[in-house]
Amino acid sequence: MRRYAATALLLLAAPAAQAAGHRLECPAQAPAEWAMKLGPLDQVAVLSERKGVAIDETAPPTLVPDRGFARGTVWHNVWLMGDEPGWSHYIQCQYRGSPKVLRLPADGLKQCEQTATPYSAARGVADHAVHTLSCD
Repeated sequence: MRRYAATALLLLAAPAAQAAGHRLECPAQAPAEWAMKLGPLDQVAVLSERKGVAIDETAPPTLVPDRGFARGTVWHNVWLMGDEPGWSHYIQCQYRGSPKVLRLPADGLKQCEQTATPYSAARGVADHAVHTLSCD
């Protein structure tokens, strides 16, 4: 994943990003409060930082997925998360056409899964793939 050049950060409460069947998700579209016409979800990340330490926006502490695999034309990345004493987790959602990121607290969750469609073994994930990120 490329680095995030986030010029703004929006923190929202988890209920705004809840969906049926998952405790937390990156919304498919940017928040309406951003008042800008943006494309769909384009990049996702799972972050971890010591509690009380500010996240360095120039180099966010992005976690590497624990597993990555293809199922048909869908690429999956899976992060296994635990309750690590003294650490906080977040999911970060970035939307096509925006430098802003939506960062949501993800403490207490066990797993996050990203999907990207279409995917092919020959070409990887398409430039304008449809992305999702859901956590439980």
